[in-house]
Amino acid sequence: MRTSPAGLEQGMQQNMSLNSSMQLFLRTLQASLMELKALTNNALSANPVLEELPPPPAPETDDEEPHSLDYAATERHELLMDSLPQQTTLIFHLEEQILQSALPSILEQDALQIIAHLDARGFLSDAEALRDTMPPERYREALHVVQDLEPAGVGARNLQESLLLQLRRLDEADSLAYRLVKDEWENLINHRYAVAARSLGFSEKQIAAAAHRISRLNPDPGSGFSLAERCIIAPDVVVERIGEELNVFLTGEGVPRLALSSQYREMLTEQSDRSELRRYLSRCFSEGRDLIRALEKRQETILSVARSIVRFQKDFFFKGPQHLIPLKMEQVATDTAMHTSTVSRAVNGKFLRCEFGIFELRRFFSTSLSISETHREISGDEEKNSAVPSEISAAAVQSRIRYLVAHESPDKPLSDAKIEKLLSEEGICISRRTIAKYRDRMHILPTHLRKRG
Repeated sequence: MRTSPAGLEQGMQQNMSLNSSMQLFLRTLQASLMELKALTNNALSANPVLEELPPPPAPETDDEEPHSLDYAATERHELLMDSLPQQTTLIFHLEEQILQSALPSILEQDALQIIAHLDARGFLSDAEALRDTMPPERYREALHVVQDLEPAGVGARNLQESLLLQLRRLDEADSLAYRLVKDEWENLINHRYAVAARSLGFSEKQIAAAAHRISRLNPDPGSGFSLAERCIIAPDVVVERIGEELNVFLTGEGVPRLALSSQYREMLTEQSDRSELRRYLSRCFSEGRDLIRALEKRQETILSVARSIVRFQKDFFFKGPQHLIPLKMEQVATDTAMHTSTVSRAVNGKFLRCEFGIFELRRFFSTSLSISETHREISGDEEKNSAVPSEISAAAVQSRIRYLVAHESPDKPLSDAKIEKLLSEEGICISRRTIAKYRDRMHILPTHLRKRG
């Protein structure tokens, strides 16, 4: 049976509409609350049939004073958000570049997954965990795509690689500055120019000039997007502990409530004799419905992912951050019947409030570290043994290090070696180098700088 040209055209239009709707949903899902506000403001300006509904009325209370204070705080928050320049976040900026690049579907999804794991500086600080989520060839290809985005230097595993990426972008891969960063990194950062000069066969003056060139590069590629990252955090999800149950719900704060204008709907029915105006209004209604559905689906997806995270991380919400277990996005994706990239978008820039504070949803995903079997054997307490997990999340280890440092003696702070020993006694066997890396990541000063008096 042959398909008529009209039928073929209709099918193509439906596919384009589906693709357009899906792209809109993915864009709203990836967006933070601030980006979502900018996105909907643009839609309201461009689409006359869209209108914004007022926020739902606050629940009634017998105590008028707290209610008035809450209302005043909300007013101040909205005024502040409206006064901020419309500046996007680094993650959203990179996401937009990927979506506009017409990459193959799998490569696009892999690149988006890498972007979701970047920190505020644009660095891929947890590359080891990410490599496990995709085949090596796909990982390398997707990482190359991300490192080719603007601003130059994003997607690097460390500062050294970021500087090399920036120099390559400037066509300086054959320069002395590039060789200095690549081959003499330790001498460069420790200002041992004479040693580097002898090693590379250049004069110390030439090395100093190359070092000056390197100093003009950007050590923080994400710095231009820091304003949006520092804005007031409004939680998307709240987790309340009620007895032995955990109640998970959306706040809805900052999410615009949109509707289609009844006035324009009447106009659409009245303009049957003006085909051009009717086509224009029909398109506006179609785009408006797509945006409203995308916002609804965004909220449903975030709630579904948050509930899955809470199920996996139940001990965290009952016992605290030190009980965070290793969790991969693939596990939540399987639990929610979603694609991993959808989960990645849903947790990026979204925050959860519970009794222990406010946490980005990405915080609940962490790599695992093995627990010493020796510790399990020598503890001698059968009941205690059964409670000792075979692995612990890297985030939980960092929380434990933070706790030990917070309770150390100001006059005799703990060295990394001492922390290593204390953790080993608890069955957490990690190297001193890893402890130093975690300490740097948490902005904890080295021992000699923490000593008082």
